Amino acid sequence: MDDRSLALVALYIGLNICTATEFSLSPSQPQCVFIAYSNVTCYWTPGQGSPSDTRFTLQVNITGCDDPVIHQSQLCQTITQTHCSVNVTYLSRCYCIRVLADSPHTTASSPSLCLNAIDAVKLPTPVLSNVSAVRGKPRCLKLQWTTNTSFPVTRKHISNGALLFQVQYSTEEQPEPKTVKVDLRPEREQGLFSASTCLFSASTLYTLMMRYRYNSTLSHWSDWSPTQQQCTEVAAPSTVPQLWRTVQPVGGADMRRVTLLWKSPPRSQVKCSVPWFNISCCTEGSQNALHTWVCNALSVSDTSCHLTLPPERCSCTLSMSNPAGISPPATITISSTTDTAPKALVDVSVTALDDSRLEVRWTALESPSLSSFLVEWWALSETASYTPYWQRLSHNASKIIITEGVWPKLCYKVTVRPEYDAETGEELSVEAYTRQEAPSAGPKPVVQELSSSAVVLQWEPVPLEQRHGFIRYYTLYIQSEEETPEVVVVPGDSLRYQLSGLSGLYRIHMVAHTDAGGSPPGPMLDVVVGGVVLVDTILWCSIPTVLTVLILLNCLQWRQRIKQNLWPTVPDPAHSSLSTWNTETKYTTVVFTGGNLRGENTISNKAPVSPLPQQGAETY
Repeated sequence: MDDRSLALVALYIGLNICTATEFSLSPSQPQCVFIAYSNVTCYWTPGQGSPSDTRFTLQVNITGCDDPVIHQSQLCQTITQTHCSVNVTYLSRCYCIRVLADSPHTTASSPSLCLNAIDAVKLPTPVLSNVSAVRGKPRCLKLQWTTNTSFPVTRKHISNGALLFQVQYSTEEQPEPKTVKVDLRPEREQGLFSASTCLFSASTLYTLMMRYRYNSTLSHWSDWSPTQQQCTEVAAPSTVPQLWRTVQPVGGADMRRVTLLWKSPPRSQVKCSVPWFNISCCTEGSQNALHTWVCNALSVSDTSCHLTLPPERCSCTLSMSNPAGISPPATITISSTTDTAPKALVDVSVTALDDSRLEVRWTALESPSLSSFLVEWWALSETASYTPYWQRLSHNASKIIITEGVWPKLCYKVTVRPEYDAETGEELSVEAYTRQEAPSAGPKPVVQELSSSAVVLQWEPVPLEQRHGFIRYYTLYIQSEEETPEVVVVPGDSLRYQLSGLSGLYRIHMVAHTDAGGSPPGPMLDVVVGGVVLVDTILWCSIPTVLTVLILLNCLQWRQRIKQNLWPTVPDPAHSSLSTWNTETKYTTVVFTGGNLRGENTISNKAPVSPLPQQGAETY
């Protein structure tokens, strides 16, 4: 190869290197946003392999819309950022915009973006001044808004569809905003733009806002307007809440306590109109006389009605009313106490997904008359009363995940019932926990039977509130003085167990186990089996008896002392010898002194005189 050929090869390689360097340094085509009467801000991506000290220059050239002649050029330079802004006043002109990349070794340029400024504009935020219901159109709302006085789009163009509109709305039941594209061809009303859209539900409170953009693929949405709240016009209820019932016997004459239940209407509807409910149940007696029981004018806060109904077949109807009218009725049939419910369910299973969710699955026989399934669940308790929850599903449903009113460590009874229009089929129920824990207390064993070498123990189930799970098995701990402790495992469905081959004193306690672990030990039970009576057993039995006797004797002694001090014995004169004393008896007393008679007195006393002789004298 001669020198000329080597030179051509070197030149070719050099050109390729330069071209590759320039290509890798070139930024992407800029994406630009024109802010009305303010500036244009453009964004780009640096080329692959651009050095960290590359300087970028945004070049904005004003050109003619029909020719590429540059009339004016503005620059914006940056090093670390990949966006830049240039002041722009006019949106009715055309621009060609590119980004220049400058490094110490080479310079590159992005592809040019040539466009009319209005096509890439971001319009000012609309001012949504008012939202109102449309008379006679309960699904519609009328929006009124204003624009900036220097709005870049004329009213004529707006009326001709130059703008695209979006409305974002939400309700209390659906707080996640929903954004929809709407066609708002506004009409001018005293300086305002106004237009109606009919995508809402009647008698419902909505929170909404709006935004728009120029009708161009390069334009950008404006910011959302401030929110407004408004109810749609009140209309007669088109649907009625779901209806359900619970039935309990109340005793005499086979009467039944029936509680009719229904779901509360959406809160967003209640804020727009205050509905009320009417309920009636009717049945035909033995003489074909129609009897009716009613709950009238129930307020919106009511979700139940209690009635005492006879054992015959009853039909109950619920209707909801508001100032605009009454809804279609919801009907449910309560079967007679002698009716046989049709069977459709094959099995029901419940699986805990986490602490607050239960998945219910069921399998049912195919039936052309099957209309729906009703799933009911409530927490079981021995000390409290929990509200039942329920949900109706379509006839082709086979599972549901329940979350309402579900907490850990509680036992739930879940019931699935097939429904045939207003009729209810045979139910299947399952008990389940969301999360199991170890029981908080152990069983208390007692002696049911005792023989010379065996003992039969019996115990009550662990209280439901302390169970925290399904009892899988019990462990019996048996401790005697001469042997090592013995452990016996008893199935969880047993409440009785016999221990054989025993002799002497034993101490027994129990532990209950769920899938999550064992409970604390239950109360200790001391049992003496056989004829061997130990010294400490005698002492254990005799000491309480002796102490009881001593305490009783001490109480009797103190009782006598207290009685003597507080109530001393007082003699009863009626029972003494004085009760027969003669108050008119005369006494003659002769006193001799030294053999001489000194005197004689005759005394008549009304009070007794002591008959005792005095010293040195004699009495006759």
